Amino acid sequence: MNRHHSNDEIDWKDLKRKPEKLFGFSYFYVLAVLVGIGLLYISNLNSIGRNAVNPTVFPDSAARISDIPLQSPRIIPPVDVLKAGFSSPELIKQGRDLFKANCSSCHGDNGAGEGLSAAMLNPKPRNFHILKDWKNGSKVTQMYKTLEEGIPGSGMASYNYLPPADRFALIHYIRTFANNQPADSIGDLKALDAAYQLAQGMNVAGQIPIKKALRLVVNENIAGAELVHKSVSQLNGSQDPGAVLLKRVMVDEQRVMKSAVSLKDRVRSVDDFIKMVTADPLHSGFKASVIRLSPDEWNRLYHYVFSVVR
Repeated sequence: MNRHHSNDEIDWKDLKRKPEKLFGFSYFYVLAVLVGIGLLYISNLNSIGRNAVNPTVFPDSAARISDIPLQSPRIIPPVDVLKAGFSSPELIKQGRDLFKANCSSCHGDNGAGEGLSAAMLNPKPRNFHILKDWKNGSKVTQMYKTLEEGIPGSGMASYNYLPPADRFALIHYIRTFANNQPADSIGDLKALDAAYQLAQGMNVAGQIPIKKALRLVVNENIAGAELVHKSVSQLNGSQDPGAVLLKRVMVDEQRVMKSAVSLKDRVRSVDDFIKMVTADPLHSGFKASVIRLSPDEWNRLYHYVFSVVR
């Protein structure tokens, strides 16, 4: 018996070979639109979308952190800004010597930015003969800000180690490299004075490198821990009246001795000791009942505690 497909049945295999039978010629238009959309999408992909950005390996930033320098305490003398803010032959002569000592290695003897160290810097040192695109500007007050604070992200470090009078002299000499320098108003100079308190002078505290400070802190902590351990051992084996009294009023001998070690340079009398303990007895390692000690007992306790930690 022969089987024949009726006309209303779909021959799917034949449609797969010839899809235009189902959609007619519209199939090709749809296909063309889809291909066009795909090409448009690909053409608009940026470098990141195409994964075409070469990977960048950044150097270890921790290796580039520099410590703060050792700096002795010093007194910065006052300066008359309304006088120092205007050029004079004496200031220019003084500034020339300061420039050779502090600036020529980067900016060159002629101020064109071609010093011996210039090749190692990025961005390159400023050419002082060109007045265009100064970061802070080339007014006296603006250049003073640069010398005071430096320019982050460049080789221009702060020159705040120079006295203010020397900075003004240096500025006036640098401004001789170019003509038509912008002028400062009296208001500009007064604002500079107010910003940095130049007319008052100041005492600048000394500083030590962070690494050295950390070593000192570690060593002090080690020494303090050893002293606490020694003091606790001495307390446990002592029959001194002060030790006996301390054992009666304390709850934690470690805390008592730690408090005494940390405050030994600030507690100079029985009254100081009483204030330290009664402010927060439990925090200092004492029972709350310690506040009821008599003056003689306080005196005995004070002399014993600080005899073993000093």
